[in-house]
Amino acid sequence: MGADSIPTTGVGIPVDRESHRTRPLAGVVHWLFRTQEGILLLVLIALCVILSRLSPVFASERNIFVLLSQMAMTMITAIGMTLLIVGREIDLSVGSMQAFVGVVAMQALNATSNLALGLAVAIAIGVIVGLVNAGLTLGLGINSFMVTLAMFSIVRGLAYTFTDAAVQNDHKLETFRAIGTGFIVQLPLIGRIPWPVVITAVIFAVFATLLTRTTLGRYIYAVGGNPRAAGLSGVRVNGIKTLCFVITSVLAALSAFLLISRMNSGQNNAGFGFELQVIGAVLLGGASLAGGQGTLIGTLLAVLLLGTLNNGIVLLGINSSWQVAVNGLVILIAVLLDARRRRAMGQD
Repeated sequence: MGADSIPTTGVGIPVDRESHRTRPLAGVVHWLFRTQEGILLLVLIALCVILSRLSPVFASERNIFVLLSQMAMTMITAIGMTLLIVGREIDLSVGSMQAFVGVVAMQALNATSNLALGLAVAIAIGVIVGLVNAGLTLGLGINSFMVTLAMFSIVRGLAYTFTDAAVQNDHKLETFRAIGTGFIVQLPLIGRIPWPVVITAVIFAVFATLLTRTTLGRYIYAVGGNPRAAGLSGVRVNGIKTLCFVITSVLAALSAFLLISRMNSGQNNAGFGFELQVIGAVLLGGASLAGGQGTLIGTLLAVLLLGTLNNGIVLLGINSSWQVAVNGLVILIAVLLDARRRRAMGQD
């Protein structure tokens, strides 16, 4: 092509050079104001600016560290929940997992003083609960909402059965406490970063790559979008959904392990309302209960927004009960937005 040639599209339609040069900027503007993720980012930035002006504590290093460490547990579980909801299923038992995994893992740590074994116990519980949820949902054809609602009560009951009080840390492993409260070594320009944030970033990178760059990720979207068509195309629908159930439960177990490290004890009453925070964030991030839609970037931004909002409620001295109301309101808004999107796409 010569220097004076006019660039064309793939079908030979001339492209205006000036609009071609400005397209990247137009794309950014479109993403910010016309996509769920972009709007969430703008709202998050505005909220941070407002809270910084209303409370000098908000932008302090200590508050940022505490805020990010707290949100890490929600985000880890929300990563799995995003995969599951994209695959057209749901798990309401992740809140009870915070309690059950916590007390059992702490008991295992106290009995063995072995960090790897305690973590293995937590992961094993996650695998078992995920397989049971998948087996009942897919094997018996029961709606996952009802199955995991029942599992919500069963797992919570098991937590109370294993202990009638908090399981305190008797093993005194320094590495255990560092997982939830320690910092990575000083980094140039960035400074120190809490280990929960580092762990979350690694998990996020792994599953973001899986969901957007691999065949398995495409299968998850296909199964959630149209499971019948996916099955006819040779995709093992039940296998993909089972994997999503297990991933969600395992990540919930990992977040529970982080929680007991931060609290230095296993609490049988931990995780009340946690499932609403997680599901609310996933839906607010753009995932659809109808399946086949959602991104981990959207989920991340929603977790940051909700965590920042709850943090602001505490810093401004507002009754903490409003956090529960806010979570419920977020779920309602997310469902309404999802219904609006589905109508616009002609899915209803």
